[in-house]
Formats: sequence, C-alpha cells, structure tokens
Amino acid sequence: MRKRARRASMLAAATAVAATGVFVAAPSASAGTSEVVNAGFESGNASWHEKVTPFGGHPINNSSAWPARSGTGKAELGGQGLTGMSRISQQVTVPAYRVPVLSFWVRSDVVAGGTSGFGFRQLVVEATADDGTPYELHDRMNKGGTSGSYERVTVTLPDAFYRSSPQKVNISFTVIEDAANRMPFLIDDVTMEYRFRTIDRPVIIPGGIFRPVAG
Repeated sequence: MRKRARRASMLAAATAVAATGVFVAAPSASAGTSEVVNAGFESGNASWHEKVTPFGGHPINNSSAWPARSGTGKAELGGQGLTGMSRISQQVTVPAYRVPVLSFWVRSDVVAGGTSGFGFRQLVVEATADDGTPYELHDRMNKGGTSGSYERVTVTLPDAFYRSSPQKVNISFTVIEDAANRMPFLIDDVTMEYRFRTIDRPVIIPGGIFRPVAG
C-alpha cells in the first residue's frame, strides 16, 4: 500500500509540473577547457596572426615597457601615435554541443593629466563563425582605463556558435586609434572554455513541487 501511495504521489507531482509548466534549469556543468594555443604569448606570435596597418610591426612582444600580466609575453595593441589598426587573431575549433566561453585579461592605462584632448582609441573583440559572419563580443573605449592593472573579461559566445557538429571559429582582438594617442591596450592570458548547455527539465519531488532559491 505504501509503495502504491508513493507512486501515486509522484505521478500527481509530475502531472502538476506538466500542467503548470514549471521547470527548473539543470546546472551548467563544465565540459573542460580546450586551451587557446600560446594563450599567454610566451612563444611570441606562434599560432597567432598579426595585422598592423598602415605602420606594420609586431603587437605580440615581451617588452618590459608594458609588463605582461603573467610571464613576459603579451599583445600590445595600438599606442603607435598613428591613425591605424592593430589586430591579433587565432582560429579555434568549438566542439559539437558545447557552449564556448572566452576569457582574457586586458589593461588600458590613461596618461597622467586626464583624458581631455586625447585621441580616439577603441578595442573590439570579435568571434567569426565558419560561415564568415562576425559577432562582436566586447568593446571598450580609451576613457577611464583599468588603473594600471589587468582586468579579466569573460563573455559567452552567442547561440550561433552552438552547433551539432564542430566548427572553426576565428577569435580576434582589434584596436582602432588615431594619431593623437600613444597608449596601447594590453591583452594577456586568453582562454576558451567549453561548457555543456543548460537544459530546462522538470523536477519531480514526491509530495509537491519546489522552486529553486536564487543565490
């Protein structure tokens, strides 16, 4: 009798869930990290593509003038004092049925004396899907800076990068500046983590339906 009563209670709870449409999101479990190659730039520009126009040069360096967050290598984008563009990029493979999450550290100093009269400078972080469509993930201007220290940025890529098969994705960091600015954006320790997608599923609890408590 007790087993029948328990089954009846569970069936009633399941019916109530289906009728009311109450669902509880399953926890987002990590699927591990597929590291970006040469993530900290310690091997120079290995595995990274550099493009600097029109003045040329190599953004990825180990110059002590602008220290890295860790180790000695980092990407130094902009700061040439010339109108132009600096970019670094790398192609990664996003596994099937995984949500890609990009993380990186950025530093942007402001010259003593304030920003009045300073030139235009902008950082744009993009992910380009295998069909050639670019998606802007993050952008920031030169105002304010990060107070002389590195700041971590983490962003989940849009649904367009969640596929049933692996796809090649190009991650790029671009700085656009004018002739009045000589302060670079510094990028270091770039990683891409792949997570399982959060799936809504009904939670059936004998004797009633419980909602999760946010926190």
